[in-house]
Amino acid sequence: MCMNGFCRLSSDKAKYYLIRRILSMSEIEDLLPGYLSGDLPHEEMKKVDEWRKESPENESVYQESCRAWEAIPLLNEMEKFNSFEALKKINRRIQPGSISGWWSVVQRVAAVLLLPLLVYSGYQTFHNKSQQENVIMQTVSSRQGMVAEFFLPDGTKVWLNSGSQLQFPVSFLSDKREVQLKGEAFFEVAKNEKQPFIVSARDLKVEVLGTSFNIISYEEEAQSEVILFEGKVKLSAETGNTIKELGTMHPGQRAVYTEESQSVNKQEVDLHKYIAWRDGNLVFQDDSMDDVVKRLSRWFNVEIIIDDPEINEYIYKATFRNENLKQVLNLLKLSAPIDYKIIEREASPDGEFSKQKIYLTKKKK
Repeated sequence: MCMNGFCRLSSDKAKYYLIRRILSMSEIEDLLPGYLSGDLPHEEMKKVDEWRKESPENESVYQESCRAWEAIPLLNEMEKFNSFEALKKINRRIQPGSISGWWSVVQRVAAVLLLPLLVYSGYQTFHNKSQQENVIMQTVSSRQGMVAEFFLPDGTKVWLNSGSQLQFPVSFLSDKREVQLKGEAFFEVAKNEKQPFIVSARDLKVEVLGTSFNIISYEEEAQSEVILFEGKVKLSAETGNTIKELGTMHPGQRAVYTEESQSVNKQEVDLHKYIAWRDGNLVFQDDSMDDVVKRLSRWFNVEIIIDDPEINEYIYKATFRNENLKQVLNLLKLSAPIDYKIIEREASPDGEFSKQKIYLTKKKK
C-alpha cells in the first residue's frame, strides 16, 4: 500500500524506513531551490520545515545547502549562471539515501564558489566590536499574494507577507542576531538571553530576547508599525551614528513609528486582524478606505487610486478569504457607494510592464 508517495512494507519495517528516507531526500532535492528563494507554495514550504526538524543531521545538510546557495548568485553574476538549475544539478549528483554524499557535494561546491566570493569587492562585511567578520547573507522573498513561512538558523519562525523580503546571515555568529526587513513579517523568536534578536526596518530597530510580534515597514511609506503579541520588545531609531531610544511595548499594543519626527505613537489594538494574513486572509475592522486600498494594493500588486476624496472618509469592515481581485472589488462595490474602473498593464519601450491600475470613483445616483 502506498501513502503520500511512500510505499509501506509491513513485512520489513527497517526496509520501509530506508525507502521512505531515500524518497524523502529525492523530494527535498527538488524542493530546496524554491525553499531557499522563497518561491515555494505554503504547503511545500511546510514539507521542508518538517524535514529540517526531523534530525540535527537534516538541519546540518540544510545549512550547508544554504552556504552553497548563497554563493551561487555570485557565480550567476560573474558567469551568467542559473542558480536554480545549479542547485538541482548539485542534487542530482548525490546518490539516493546518502546523507554523506549530499553533504560532501554541497561542501565541495560551496568551497569552489566561496573562493572568489572571499575576494569579491561586494562581499558583505559586518562589524562586531573590534572584530571584523565576513558573513554570508541569505535573502528570502515572498511573491505577491503569497505568504512565505520558514525558520531562521536559530530556530526563529518567520511568516513573510506578500511582496516582502527578509535578509539574514546563514549563521548567527556574533553576540546578536540581526535581520533586515523590507515589507511585513511576523516573528516567533527563539529565546536566547545571551544573543538578542534585532529586526532592522529602515531606521527602526526592534530588539527582543524571545517573543512574537508583527512588523510592517514598506520602503515607499513614511511610517513603520510594530504589533506585539507576546513578550516584550525595545524600540529605537538609528540615523547615521545617532541612536534614539523609543521605549518598550507590552502585548496588545501597536506602535506606529514616523521617520520624519522619529517619534512613536502607541495604542491598544485587536490583534486578530494583524495576524490573519498568515493564513492568507485579509481582515478589515473599521479601517479607513485609505488603509483598505493600501493593503489591497500590496496584496494584489496593483495600483489602486481613489478618484474622489469623499471615498477616503468611508469606514470598512470585512474579511476576505481566497477571493481574487475582481471579487474583492465587487464586494467593495456592493458594500459602499463606489464604482471602479480597471486599466490593464501596458508595456513600456524597454519591455517592462506597468502595474495594473484600478480607479475608485463615487457611484453615480
